[in-house]
Amino acid sequence: MSAEPAEVARNQWGVVLYHQQWRTLELQWLPTTREMGDDGFKETLELFAGAGERVKPALMLIDANDFHHQPGEGILQWRDDHMVPRYNASGVTKFAFLVPDGTPGTVEAGGTPAPDGPATFPTGWFSSRERAYQWLAG
Repeated sequence: MSAEPAEVARNQWGVVLYHQQWRTLELQWLPTTREMGDDGFKETLELFAGAGERVKPALMLIDANDFHHQPGEGILQWRDDHMVPRYNASGVTKFAFLVPDGTPGTVEAGGTPAPDGPATFPTGWFSSRERAYQWLAG
């Protein structure tokens, strides 16, 4: 993605960027997530979902290369119950996670994008930004 994205939201844990040319909303987690608690995690996903409701992206990407928080019990269920329906309602057609090399389940390691939980769109895990972009654009 060569065009400069527009910053549409930010907090101390992440930055939300909109790549208008590709209708892609991206959350870049920041290194400050080392000190983040579950409330900060929720706050940031709320920020991301709210931006999605405003810009109605076709695609969403979370860059988790600098994500260092370990979500507590029930947090991933909270995401499924409260965030994924908002992503669905925003019209998202594909969702990608960009994760560090060596993370299991990535497309590069043989994983296959598929709907996750209540999502109406496939989610893919990638260790290469280029590969994630290729899949999102395909």
